[in-house]
Amino acid sequence: MYLEKLKVAAMASALFAAAQAHASLVSISSLDTGAGQYDANNGAVLTDPNWTVSLLSSSDHETPPGGNPNGAAYLVPNNIGFPFGYWAPNDTTSSWLTYSTPTQVGGDNTSGMYQYQLTFTPANSGVVNVSWLSDNGSWLYVNGGGYNNVQIGSKPGTDYSTFQTWNTPVGFNVTAGTQYTVDLDVFNAPQGYGNPTGGRVEFTGDVSVDPVDSPSAVPEPATLISGALMLLPFGASLVRILRRNQPA
Repeated sequence: MYLEKLKVAAMASALFAAAQAHASLVSISSLDTGAGQYDANNGAVLTDPNWTVSLLSSSDHETPPGGNPNGAAYLVPNNIGFPFGYWAPNDTTSSWLTYSTPTQVGGDNTSGMYQYQLTFTPANSGVVNVSWLSDNGSWLYVNGGGYNNVQIGSKPGTDYSTFQTWNTPVGFNVTAGTQYTVDLDVFNAPQGYGNPTGGRVEFTGDVSVDPVDSPSAVPEPATLISGALMLLPFGASLVRILRRNQPA
């Protein structure tokens, strides 16, 4: 009888843990650049927890005016002024990222090629749609050499307000448990004045990821507390069973 009760209590705890793990999954859109950070992005230095940026090349190995990227992808503040007016403004869905803080808006003749990178593992199989903006031109790849070794798409460097969309039912199907790396390579054409650079990416689709892949999706304290409270009966049951069956 003791073992049966112990099994029931352990099974209940395992089922609850599994339910909590499933409930913690978040949409692929939580990996949009700057997702969930719009309201705080008014002057504070913010970085995207999911994306990184690196410098792939520059003319004569010159250092960009903002310095060489350190991996952190910085959100371009909502209230910066220029380049907004040319760039589509940030919104609650996504924000622009750039390689340095403060955002460089002066001249830049280094011809830098920047790579914005995201790695994620889907929790379920499905289709991911992706759209992006860049200054200047850009190329989007999945898994390094492009999805199935093919470049996903490119965007000319003269339009910073219209999203380039690649409708992934053409080929960007993802498999649960498989790791994917998205690279947005952005080239900043040389110009001696008013020459910012950045990238912005949005995802849609019936695909979920674990919050481990989306550090910005942190559970609310109330969620954590309620989860802990729900576990208490299972823990208490185990304690009672063990005490009842201890030898005198």
